[in-house]
Amino acid sequence: MKKQICFVQANNVYGETEKTTYIPYSAGCIEAYCLTRPLIKNECGFTKIVYSRMAFEELDELLSEPFMVLFSCSVWNFEYNKYTAARIKEKYPGCYIVFGGHSVAAQGEDLSACPYVDFITHRFGEEPTADLIECLLTGGELKDVPNISFRSGNDVVTTQEVPQTGCDYPSPYLTGIFDDLLADGVRFSALFETNRGCPNRCAFCDWGSLKSKVRLFPMERVKAEIDWFAEHKVEYVLCTDANFCLFSRDEEIADYIVESKKTKGYPRSFRVCFTKNKFDSVLRIGKKLADNGLDRAQTVSFQSTDPQTLENIGRRNISLDFFRNLMIRYNDLHINTHTELIIGLPGETYESFCCGVCSLIENGQHFSINIYCCELLPNSLMGQKDYKEKYGIKSVRLPFRLIHSDASQHEGEITEYSECVVATYSMSTDDWVNTMMFGIIIQVLHNLGLLRCLAVFFRYEKGLSYLDFYNRILDSAKKKAGSVLNDAYTRIIKLVRGVPLGKNGMVTLFDDIPGVLWGFDELFYLNLYKELDRFYEEIFDALGISPEDDVLSELVAYQKAVVKKIGEPAPEITSGYDFYGYFNGIFLNTPTPLRKIKNTITIKDDSPVYTMGDFAREVLWYGRNRRATDYTATHYPVEQHFFEK
Repeated sequence: MKKQICFVQANNVYGETEKTTYIPYSAGCIEAYCLTRPLIKNECGFTKIVYSRMAFEELDELLSEPFMVLFSCSVWNFEYNKYTAARIKEKYPGCYIVFGGHSVAAQGEDLSACPYVDFITHRFGEEPTADLIECLLTGGELKDVPNISFRSGNDVVTTQEVPQTGCDYPSPYLTGIFDDLLADGVRFSALFETNRGCPNRCAFCDWGSLKSKVRLFPMERVKAEIDWFAEHKVEYVLCTDANFCLFSRDEEIADYIVESKKTKGYPRSFRVCFTKNKFDSVLRIGKKLADNGLDRAQTVSFQSTDPQTLENIGRRNISLDFFRNLMIRYNDLHINTHTELIIGLPGETYESFCCGVCSLIENGQHFSINIYCCELLPNSLMGQKDYKEKYGIKSVRLPFRLIHSDASQHEGEITEYSECVVATYSMSTDDWVNTMMFGIIIQVLHNLGLLRCLAVFFRYEKGLSYLDFYNRILDSAKKKAGSVLNDAYTRIIKLVRGVPLGKNGMVTLFDDIPGVLWGFDELFYLNLYKELDRFYEEIFDALGISPEDDVLSELVAYQKAVVKKIGEPAPEITSGYDFYGYFNGIFLNTPTPLRKIKNTITIKDDSPVYTMGDFAREVLWYGRNRRATDYTATHYPVEQHFFEK
């Protein structure tokens, strides 16, 4: 009888009614490789891969005196894995328990904390797992197996670290590993590799610690997997390449994806993480994906704009001048972009972060700056003891909840945790709170469009910097008790202050869509949106301007009008000034004086919404990266008509 082996890769479930999750790609890759070893194939049998957080009793139905159970450990399943592994070891003491993945420590420290775990595999999982199984089957010496940790008496032994140099691993898609999963009727999304490795050494990322040369999967395999996605009607494909477009062949891959969607209808969405140093190629490929509805927004990441911070984390960015030209070209081509920043990197201060955010706006990123809390990954340089001590890093263990995930899946379940940086040598905990709030204000009022027009106008016509404009708004939010802005600010800052204290995570509930978790910036936006009329009535006082000022009065009316409304299927906006042309000129770096001329813009809105819940879901959640909250952004076709005097 063959020895039974079971892989567990418990992924999160998304959605309100129709549930979706990711195919357990990592586990599938390892199983597919193990089956290339004749000894393993002949002597071992593999159960169906466990791809969700099933109860132990359900999992136990798969098991029959298992030889080995292997767990893929990530931040969203580590505690579940520990609980489940302990239960398995209790019932089947002779079963080998193996942990691997991003959340296991590099030197096997988890073995001391988890007595039920027998082995830990390091680096990429295919070869160390297969080598370990063969060693156990033949009674070989464990010390001769590279890239594993195990116990020897009271000691933990970590064997020689050997980088993998090849990339000829079999595809789990093409070898039928997932065929039995597809029969479950779950709407699966897929992970997709065209290469593996990263040339960068960013301290916050665990790619850098691997120091692995980028290796290419064969083009024949890459194209065959795309065909597999189409054949099995996989709607969403996430490319896990660290730097897509790093190689010239990536354009051929993008063309193949586009052709697959055109001729077969799938995949419908293809998300990538672009490299940052090949602008012309990225722009060309990004336009193809955007034009065909595959990837509607391109990432232009900074993480920080502060020179000292960048030096501390080992990162180099493109210049702001280059970034400005990028934004002009992207806006001209109607390609959406978003720029990422991280709060809590060592060297960053409250002042440097706020100035950095506003410099991105100054250089053209008006629509999407995504701001994240820095998380400590066990295998990143930043996660190591010496690095944390050097830069005074303080972190808090928070309940881990993915934004927009199904909140009900956490009820009564094992809580997962992440390590969030809340202070460094350069940023106190109080400064962290204030930095987070400034970032939320920028995302809500500028990127999502509630005050973008006013901020741009004040910058160009009144000489008020974006930093001073939003500090003025922030000051009003703090002090104008009873205002809509103050009410929203008070609710959100309570949540933000709860993070360093470990009282709450980084997501929360919204009453109009029960069961779905939202980001703090989204909840702030929705609280303002529900009181939109009063918010704009109060904005005159917040900015210290007079309703009697003709231009500013019309501008506030225009600003309010361009925010997408509930129950407005055919919006039409009339103004005595050409605000539409004025702002478009600024976004394309061709500013012209504001013209006083009566005009009407008519918006073609093919996706009206009629409830607050639908607005939150369809516009803010699904449509955010398409700028759907703003009628005058690229998501909606606009026609303009002038009334001559």
